Amino acid sequence: MKLEDVKKIAIIGSGAMGHGIAQVCAVAGINVVIKDIKQEFLDNAVSKVKESLTFLVGKGKIPQKTLDNVMNNLLTTTLDTKTAVADAQIVIEAVPEILDLKKSVFKEISGLAAKDTILATNTSTMSISEIGAVVDRPERFVGMHFFNPVNRMKLVEVIYGNKTTDETADLLVAVTEKINKKPIKVLKDSPGFIVNRINAPNQALFSAILDEGKEKPCEIDAGMKETGMPMGPFELADYVGLDVFCHTLSYYSKTLSKDYTPGKLLSEKLKNNELGMKTGKGIYDWSAGKAVIDLSKKSTTITPMELLAVQLNEAVKVYKEEVSTSTNDIDNSLVFGMNAFMGPFGLCAGQDPKILTDTLNKLSERFNLEIFKPEPEIIDGSYKNFNK
Repeated sequence: MKLEDVKKIAIIGSGAMGHGIAQVCAVAGINVVIKDIKQEFLDNAVSKVKESLTFLVGKGKIPQKTLDNVMNNLLTTTLDTKTAVADAQIVIEAVPEILDLKKSVFKEISGLAAKDTILATNTSTMSISEIGAVVDRPERFVGMHFFNPVNRMKLVEVIYGNKTTDETADLLVAVTEKINKKPIKVLKDSPGFIVNRINAPNQALFSAILDEGKEKPCEIDAGMKETGMPMGPFELADYVGLDVFCHTLSYYSKTLSKDYTPGKLLSEKLKNNELGMKTGKGIYDWSAGKAVIDLSKKSTTITPMELLAVQLNEAVKVYKEEVSTSTNDIDNSLVFGMNAFMGPFGLCAGQDPKILTDTLNKLSERFNLEIFKPEPEIIDGSYKNFNK
């Protein structure tokens, strides 16, 4: 199959990710059908797409005719899976992050879709190979991880499962470019892929800081915001949801290292349904609609340098495991997936290896976590000579 053969894409799931993916595909001129289990879900998705496109028209980002074409011609919905996938060249699943649910969706789709249809999962962390094990043609199964919000974030991680062919991945790369996104190939089905994997150790660090109790989250956040971050790490955790934070750490504790096991304080927050903004209380009190942070009191022991050193250390592991083809791809993943100014390799190109090594050793000793121990290539500075 070639790019010009892709006339229709089916999206399974109409939530924030599903209708976002549908929107960017339809704006690119591709026929899109969204399938879900309730009409009210579909109606809400169509309303959200129209609202988003109306905003873009108002800002002069797209012409009115694009909105009209999407809403009148290119975007349709259905409650029937067979109708959705029957003549689609690509099917993208965007249902909740529940492994058994994803497997059941693809088991059904596999029996209904044409033999040459490419099946893609938008999972952010789960094993592509495990999800794809239920389909009839796993060579045509692939990860296609969009970042939220889809209409604004440029990155799409195109992830190989253990049987995905280059032909399949290459077509998804071409489709990603057609819908005006930045594709980065993930060559191995590794937990967290690239972006979430590189950020994982800092999540473990934040959990350890909470349990240690020496640093106040608000003082760390104040220090980070002073450097230009729109949100501090603890504020962001509350904003996303401490349940999501804990579930992610739990997954990494099973797939990467026990060092990722959620700490006592986070586990108590989860037990007490103190999940952050969504419940009104988490690490912060959100009753006023936002976290109140005193910017005059700042931490000086946990700074952006610590976070950067931890990121680089994990990026080195990702590179050595051949999850990515180059340090440029790793850096670009952080730039386009997190709106980072630069990726860890670029930011640390001029750093003294001894400073990075000392920083990581201090964190490892302070929190008794092996995942912070510096990689040999950090210690000797040879990470600077990796393939760019």
